Amino acid sequence: MLTQKWAVGMESDDIRWDLYPQVARTPQARGFVVRLQQFARRPKTIDAYARNLDRYLASFVDAPSVRWVEADEGTLLAYLDDLRSGRPLPANVVSFSGSRAASTTIAQHVVALRQFYDYLIRTALRQDRTNPLPRGCTGLGGGAPRRGPVRVPTHLPWIAPPALWERLVLHIILHETARNRALLLVTYDGALRREEVVGLRTDDYDRHRALLLVRAETSKSGRDRWVPLTPFSQRALDHYLERHRRVLVAAYGLAEPGPLFLSESTRNPGCALAPGAVNDVVEALRAALDLTLLRPHTLRHQRLSALKAANVPLEDIALFAGHASTETTRLYLHLTPVELGEKIRAATRATNRSLEALIRETLDGG
Repeated sequence: MLTQKWAVGMESDDIRWDLYPQVARTPQARGFVVRLQQFARRPKTIDAYARNLDRYLASFVDAPSVRWVEADEGTLLAYLDDLRSGRPLPANVVSFSGSRAASTTIAQHVVALRQFYDYLIRTALRQDRTNPLPRGCTGLGGGAPRRGPVRVPTHLPWIAPPALWERLVLHIILHETARNRALLLVTYDGALRREEVVGLRTDDYDRHRALLLVRAETSKSGRDRWVPLTPFSQRALDHYLERHRRVLVAAYGLAEPGPLFLSESTRNPGCALAPGAVNDVVEALRAALDLTLLRPHTLRHQRLSALKAANVPLEDIALFAGHASTETTRLYLHLTPVELGEKIRAATRATNRSLEALIRETLDGG
Protein backbone atom coordinates (compact mmCIF):
# COMPACT_ATOMS: atom_id res chain seq x y z
CA MET A 1 0.00 0.00 0.00
CA LEU A 2 1.29 3.46 -0.91
CA THR A 3 2.40 5.77 1.88
CA GLN A 4 0.30 8.89 1.55
CA LYS A 5 2.78 11.64 2.49
CA TRP A 6 2.01 14.23 -0.14
CA ALA A 7 1.73 17.71 1.33
CA VAL A 8 -0.67 19.79 -0.68
CA GLY A 9 -0.50 22.75 1.68
CA MET A 10 -2.07 26.03 0.70
CA GLU A 11 -3.45 25.65 -2.81
CA SER A 12 -3.77 28.75 -4.94
CA ASP A 13 -6.85 29.67 -6.89
CA ASP A 14 -4.49 30.39 -9.81
CA ILE A 15 -4.30 26.67 -10.66
CA ARG A 16 -7.13 25.73 -13.02
CA TRP A 17 -7.74 22.18 -11.84
CA ASP A 18 -10.64 21.83 -14.27
CA LEU A 19 -8.07 21.84 -17.09
CA TYR A 20 -6.27 18.82 -15.60
CA PRO A 21 -9.01 16.38 -14.46
CA GLN A 22 -6.68 13.38 -14.06
CA VAL A 23 -4.22 15.41 -12.00
CA ALA A 24 -6.98 16.98 -9.92
CA ARG A 25 -8.36 13.59 -8.81
CA THR A 26 -4.92 12.05 -8.14
CA PRO A 27 -3.45 13.25 -4.82
CA GLN A 28 0.16 12.42 -5.72
CA ALA A 29 -0.03 14.34 -8.99
CA ARG A 30 -1.94 17.20 -7.42
CA GLY A 31 0.72 17.49 -4.74
CA PHE A 32 3.43 17.63 -7.41
CA VAL A 33 1.72 20.51 -9.22
CA VAL A 34 1.24 22.42 -5.97
CA ARG A 35 4.90 21.85 -5.16
CA LEU A 36 5.83 23.45 -8.50
CA GLN A 37 3.82 26.48 -7.47
CA GLN A 38 5.45 26.58 -4.03
CA PHE A 39 8.84 26.67 -5.74
CA ALA A 40 7.61 29.74 -7.68
CA ARG A 41 7.67 28.09 -11.09
CA ARG A 42 6.17 30.27 -13.78
CA PRO A 43 2.41 29.80 -14.46
CA LYS A 44 3.13 28.81 -18.05
CA THR A 45 5.56 26.13 -16.85
CA ILE A 46 3.08 24.81 -14.29
CA ASP A 47 0.39 24.63 -16.95
CA ALA A 48 2.66 22.73 -19.36
CA TYR A 49 3.75 20.24 -16.70
CA ALA A 50 0.19 19.69 -15.50
CA ARG A 51 -1.12 19.11 -19.04
CA ASN A 52 1.65 16.63 -19.83
CA LEU A 53 1.12 14.79 -16.55
CA ASP A 54 -2.63 14.74 -17.15
CA ARG A 55 -2.07 13.08 -20.52
CA TYR A 56 0.22 10.48 -18.93
CA LEU A 57 -2.20 9.61 -16.11
CA ALA A 58 -5.04 9.30 -18.62
CA SER A 59 -3.21 6.37 -20.21
CA PHE A 60 -3.60 4.50 -16.88
CA VAL A 61 -7.22 5.49 -16.31
CA ASP A 62 -8.40 1.89 -15.77
CA ALA A 63 -5.27 0.64 -14.00
CA PRO A 64 -4.40 0.65 -10.28
CA SER A 65 -2.16 3.55 -9.26
CA VAL A 66 0.74 1.24 -8.46
CA ARG A 67 1.10 0.64 -12.22
CA TRP A 68 2.26 4.19 -12.86
CA VAL A 69 3.81 4.92 -9.46
CA GLU A 70 6.20 1.96 -9.79
CA ALA A 71 6.50 2.12 -13.59
CA ASP A 72 9.84 1.04 -15.02
CA GLU A 73 11.85 2.43 -17.90
CA GLY A 74 10.13 0.14 -20.41
CA THR A 75 6.69 1.43 -19.43
CA LEU A 76 7.79 5.05 -19.87
CA LEU A 77 9.49 4.36 -23.19
CA ALA A 78 6.35 2.59 -24.41
CA TYR A 79 4.29 5.63 -23.42
CA LEU A 80 6.66 7.96 -25.29
CA ASP A 81 6.39 5.68 -28.30
CA ASP A 82 2.59 5.98 -28.09
CA LEU A 83 2.98 9.76 -28.22
CA ARG A 84 5.35 9.50 -31.14
CA SER A 85 3.08 7.20 -33.15
CA GLY A 86 -0.19 8.88 -32.14
CA ARG A 87 -1.82 5.84 -30.59
CA PRO A 88 -5.14 6.86 -29.03
CA LEU A 89 -5.96 6.73 -25.33
CA PRO A 90 -8.61 4.39 -23.92
CA ALA A 91 -12.07 4.94 -25.38
CA ASN A 92 -13.44 6.36 -22.13
CA VAL A 93 -10.90 9.22 -22.20
CA VAL A 94 -12.13 11.69 -24.77
CA SER A 95 -10.17 14.85 -23.92
CA PHE A 96 -7.04 13.96 -25.93
CA SER A 97 -6.55 13.53 -29.65
CA GLY A 98 -4.58 10.72 -31.23
CA SER A 99 -2.36 13.01 -33.29
CA ARG A 100 1.35 12.30 -33.44
CA ALA A 101 3.52 14.35 -31.11
CA ALA A 102 6.55 16.25 -32.40
CA SER A 103 10.01 15.59 -30.99
CA THR A 104 9.93 18.86 -29.04
CA THR A 105 6.58 17.91 -27.49
CA ILE A 106 7.91 14.50 -26.47
CA ALA A 107 10.96 16.19 -24.93
CA GLN A 108 8.64 18.39 -22.85
CA HIS A 109 6.81 15.29 -21.63
CA VAL A 110 10.14 13.71 -20.67
CA VAL A 111 11.12 16.72 -18.54
CA ALA A 112 7.74 16.87 -16.79
CA LEU A 113 7.58 13.13 -16.09
CA ARG A 114 11.19 12.94 -14.97
CA GLN A 115 10.58 15.68 -12.41
CA PHE A 116 7.32 14.02 -11.34
CA TYR A 117 9.16 10.77 -10.59
CA ASP A 118 11.89 12.70 -8.78
CA TYR A 119 9.09 14.11 -6.61
CA LEU A 120 7.61 10.66 -5.97
CA ILE A 121 11.03 9.38 -4.91
CA ARG A 122 11.80 12.34 -2.64
CA THR A 123 8.44 12.07 -0.90
CA ALA A 124 8.75 8.26 -0.50
CA LEU A 125 5.63 7.69 -2.61
CA ARG A 126 7.64 5.42 -4.92
CA GLN A 127 9.43 2.39 -3.49
CA ASP A 128 11.81 1.98 -6.44
CA ARG A 129 14.44 4.69 -5.87
CA THR A 130 15.46 4.73 -9.53
CA ASN A 131 13.88 7.29 -11.82
CA PRO A 132 12.42 5.42 -14.83
CA LEU A 133 13.45 8.28 -17.14
CA PRO A 134 17.25 8.49 -16.78
CA ARG A 135 19.05 11.64 -17.77
CA GLY A 136 21.49 11.63 -20.64
CA CYS A 137 25.07 12.75 -20.09
CA THR A 138 27.93 13.83 -22.34
CA GLY A 139 30.63 11.95 -20.45
CA LEU A 140 32.60 15.13 -19.75
CA GLY A 141 32.66 14.37 -16.02
CA GLY A 142 34.59 11.14 -16.56
CA GLY A 143 31.67 8.71 -16.92
CA ALA A 144 30.53 7.02 -20.07
CA PRO A 145 28.34 9.17 -22.34
CA ARG A 146 24.68 8.18 -22.37
CA ARG A 147 21.83 9.33 -24.56
CA GLY A 148 18.59 10.41 -22.98
CA PRO A 149 15.25 8.80 -23.87
CA VAL A 150 14.52 11.25 -26.68
CA ARG A 151 16.65 13.10 -29.17
CA VAL A 152 15.40 16.46 -30.44
CA PRO A 153 16.77 17.54 -33.81
CA THR A 154 18.19 21.06 -33.76
CA HIS A 155 17.08 23.29 -36.61
CA LEU A 156 18.58 26.67 -37.29
CA PRO A 157 15.99 29.45 -37.11
CA TRP A 158 15.06 31.08 -40.38
CA ILE A 159 16.62 34.50 -40.95
CA ALA A 160 15.30 36.66 -43.78
CA PRO A 161 18.01 37.67 -46.29
CA PRO A 162 18.59 41.46 -46.59
CA ALA A 163 16.37 42.10 -49.62
CA LEU A 164 13.47 40.12 -48.17
CA TRP A 165 13.89 41.71 -44.76
CA GLU A 166 13.79 45.18 -46.33
CA ARG A 167 10.56 44.22 -48.13
CA LEU A 168 9.08 42.94 -44.87
CA VAL A 169 9.93 46.10 -42.92
CA LEU A 170 8.63 48.32 -45.73
CA HIS A 171 5.31 46.46 -45.66
CA ILE A 172 5.06 46.86 -41.88
CA ILE A 173 5.70 50.62 -42.10
CA LEU A 174 3.39 51.31 -45.04
CA HIS A 175 0.51 48.87 -44.62
CA GLU A 176 0.12 47.86 -40.96
CA THR A 177 -2.11 49.70 -38.50
CA ALA A 178 -0.43 52.08 -36.07
CA ARG A 179 -0.70 49.55 -33.26
CA ASN A 180 0.56 46.60 -35.28
CA ARG A 181 3.39 48.68 -36.74
CA ALA A 182 4.54 49.69 -33.24
CA LEU A 183 4.00 46.16 -31.92
CA LEU A 184 6.11 44.52 -34.63
CA LEU A 185 8.89 47.10 -34.67
CA VAL A 186 9.22 47.15 -30.88
CA THR A 187 9.21 43.34 -30.81
CA TYR A 188 12.04 43.32 -33.36
CA ASP A 189 14.03 46.21 -31.93
CA GLY A 190 13.92 44.82 -28.38
CA ALA A 191 14.24 41.16 -29.49
CA LEU A 192 11.19 40.48 -27.33
CA ARG A 193 9.28 37.26 -26.86
CA ARG A 194 5.50 37.27 -27.35
CA GLU A 195 4.74 37.12 -23.62
CA GLU A 196 7.20 39.93 -22.98
CA VAL A 197 5.79 42.36 -25.52
CA VAL A 198 2.12 41.83 -24.59
CA GLY A 199 3.07 42.08 -20.91
CA LEU A 200 4.49 45.60 -21.30
CA ARG A 201 2.69 48.41 -19.47
CA THR A 202 2.81 52.14 -20.00
CA ASP A 203 4.87 52.64 -16.84
CA ASP A 204 7.46 50.19 -18.22
CA TYR A 205 8.29 52.74 -20.93
CA ASP A 206 10.90 55.36 -20.07
CA ARG A 207 10.47 57.72 -22.98
CA HIS A 208 13.27 60.11 -21.99
CA ARG A 209 15.89 57.37 -21.85
CA ALA A 210 14.32 55.32 -24.68
CA LEU A 211 14.12 52.20 -22.51
CA LEU A 212 11.56 49.46 -21.92
CA LEU A 213 11.44 47.45 -18.71
CA VAL A 214 10.77 43.74 -19.25
CA ARG A 215 9.54 42.68 -15.82
CA ALA A 216 10.55 39.43 -14.15
CA GLU A 217 7.00 38.07 -14.15
CA THR A 218 6.80 38.23 -17.95
CA SER A 219 10.40 37.29 -18.74
CA LYS A 220 11.32 33.67 -19.42
CA SER A 221 14.47 34.10 -17.31
CA GLY A 222 12.45 35.35 -14.33
CA ARG A 223 14.63 38.48 -14.07
CA ASP A 224 14.01 42.15 -14.81
CA ARG A 225 15.93 43.68 -17.70
CA TRP A 226 15.96 47.03 -19.47
CA VAL A 227 15.78 46.99 -23.26
CA PRO A 228 16.98 50.03 -25.26
CA LEU A 229 14.91 51.27 -28.18
CA THR A 230 16.39 52.78 -31.32
CA PRO A 231 14.80 55.87 -32.93
CA PHE A 232 12.80 54.02 -35.60
CA SER A 233 10.84 51.85 -33.15
CA GLN A 234 10.48 54.62 -30.57
CA ARG A 235 8.97 56.92 -33.17
CA ALA A 236 6.45 54.23 -34.18
CA LEU A 237 5.63 53.56 -30.52
CA ASP A 238 5.16 57.25 -29.66
CA HIS A 239 2.92 57.72 -32.71
CA TYR A 240 0.70 54.83 -31.57
CA LEU A 241 0.55 55.98 -27.94
CA GLU A 242 -0.23 59.62 -28.69
CA ARG A 243 -2.59 59.32 -31.64
CA HIS A 244 -4.28 55.94 -31.33
CA ARG A 245 -3.99 54.41 -27.88
CA ARG A 246 -4.96 57.69 -26.23
CA VAL A 247 -8.18 57.80 -28.28
CA LEU A 248 -9.03 54.21 -27.29
CA VAL A 249 -8.40 54.94 -23.61
CA ALA A 250 -10.67 57.98 -23.72
CA ALA A 251 -13.39 56.18 -25.66
CA TYR A 252 -13.67 53.32 -23.16
CA GLY A 253 -12.83 55.27 -20.02
CA LEU A 254 -9.78 53.14 -19.28
CA ALA A 255 -7.47 53.86 -16.39
CA GLU A 256 -3.83 54.81 -16.70
CA PRO A 257 -1.32 53.27 -16.40
CA GLY A 258 -2.30 50.13 -18.22
CA PRO A 259 -1.18 47.67 -20.87
CA LEU A 260 1.03 49.28 -23.49
CA PHE A 261 -0.64 47.52 -26.43
CA LEU A 262 -4.43 47.36 -26.32
CA SER A 263 -6.88 45.13 -28.12
CA GLU A 264 -8.88 46.89 -30.81
CA SER A 265 -11.33 44.06 -31.44
CA THR A 266 -15.05 44.50 -30.83
CA ARG A 267 -15.02 41.47 -28.51
CA ASN A 268 -12.62 42.86 -25.91
CA PRO A 269 -11.72 46.46 -26.84
CA GLY A 270 -9.23 48.14 -24.55
CA CYS A 271 -8.04 44.90 -22.95
CA ALA A 272 -4.41 43.80 -22.93
CA LEU A 273 -3.34 41.78 -25.94
CA ALA A 274 -2.96 38.04 -25.46
CA PRO A 275 0.11 36.23 -26.84
CA GLY A 276 -2.18 34.64 -29.43
CA ALA A 277 -2.90 38.11 -30.82
CA VAL A 278 0.77 38.42 -31.79
CA ASN A 279 0.43 35.10 -33.60
CA ASP A 280 -2.58 36.49 -35.50
CA VAL A 281 -0.71 39.65 -36.53
CA VAL A 282 2.31 37.69 -37.76
CA GLU A 283 0.11 35.12 -39.50
CA ALA A 284 -1.61 37.89 -41.48
CA LEU A 285 1.79 39.33 -42.34
CA ARG A 286 3.03 35.90 -43.41
CA ALA A 287 0.03 35.46 -45.71
CA ALA A 288 0.27 38.96 -47.18
CA LEU A 289 3.93 38.51 -48.14
CA ASP A 290 3.83 34.74 -48.77
CA LEU A 291 6.59 34.15 -46.20
CA THR A 292 5.86 30.59 -45.12
CA LEU A 293 8.76 30.50 -42.62
CA LEU A 294 7.88 33.72 -40.80
CA ARG A 295 7.01 33.22 -37.13
CA PRO A 296 6.66 35.59 -34.15
CA HIS A 297 10.06 34.45 -32.85
CA THR A 298 11.64 35.28 -36.24
CA LEU A 299 11.76 38.96 -35.26
CA ARG A 300 13.78 38.12 -32.15
CA HIS A 301 16.18 35.89 -34.12
CA GLN A 302 16.54 38.54 -36.81
CA ARG A 303 17.47 41.23 -34.30
CA LEU A 304 19.97 39.15 -32.34
CA SER A 305 21.61 37.91 -35.52
CA ALA A 306 21.90 41.53 -36.69
CA LEU A 307 23.63 42.41 -33.42
CA LYS A 308 26.07 39.56 -33.90
CA ALA A 309 26.77 40.63 -37.48
CA ALA A 310 27.48 44.14 -36.11
CA ASN A 311 30.14 42.62 -33.82
CA VAL A 312 28.28 43.34 -30.58
CA PRO A 313 30.04 41.25 -27.87
CA LEU A 314 28.33 37.96 -27.02
CA GLU A 315 28.03 38.96 -23.35
CA ASP A 316 26.13 42.13 -24.31
CA ILE A 317 23.81 40.19 -26.62
CA ALA A 318 23.08 37.70 -23.82
CA LEU A 319 22.24 40.56 -21.44
CA PHE A 320 20.05 42.22 -24.06
CA ALA A 321 18.23 38.96 -24.88
CA GLY A 322 17.67 37.98 -21.26
CA HIS A 323 19.66 34.76 -21.55
CA ALA A 324 20.97 33.17 -18.37
CA SER A 325 24.36 32.43 -19.95
CA THR A 326 26.33 33.14 -23.09
CA GLU A 327 26.18 29.44 -23.92
CA THR A 328 22.45 29.81 -24.56
CA THR A 329 23.19 32.83 -26.75
CA ARG A 330 25.90 30.96 -28.63
CA LEU A 331 23.48 28.17 -29.53
CA TYR A 332 20.75 30.68 -30.29
CA LEU A 333 22.64 32.78 -32.83
CA HIS A 334 24.07 31.97 -36.17
CA LEU A 335 25.41 33.82 -39.16
CA THR A 336 23.43 33.64 -42.36
CA PRO A 337 25.00 31.34 -44.97
CA VAL A 338 26.07 34.35 -47.05
CA GLU A 339 27.75 36.07 -44.09
CA LEU A 340 29.45 32.86 -43.04
CA GLY A 341 30.65 32.27 -46.59
CA GLU A 342 32.10 35.78 -46.80
CA LYS A 343 33.93 35.36 -43.49
CA ILE A 344 35.41 32.00 -44.49
CA ARG A 345 36.48 33.25 -47.93
CA ALA A 346 38.14 36.31 -46.41
CA ALA A 347 39.93 34.25 -43.75
CA THR A 348 41.24 31.66 -46.22
CA ARG A 349 41.95 33.92 -49.20
CA ALA A 350 45.74 33.71 -48.83
CA THR A 351 45.88 29.94 -48.30
CA ASN A 352 43.47 29.29 -51.16
CA ARG A 353 45.35 31.43 -53.70
CA SER A 354 47.67 28.65 -54.89
CA LEU A 355 44.79 26.18 -55.18
CA GLU A 356 42.75 28.68 -57.20
CA ALA A 357 45.69 29.28 -59.56
CA LEU A 358 46.24 25.54 -60.02
CA ILE A 359 42.57 24.88 -60.80
CA ARG A 360 42.45 27.87 -63.16
CA GLU A 361 45.48 26.64 -65.10
CA THR A 362 44.13 23.08 -65.27
CA LEU A 363 40.66 24.09 -66.46
CA ASP A 364 41.91 26.71 -68.89
CA GLY A 365 44.44 24.28 -70.29
CA GLY A 366 41.75 21.65 -70.83
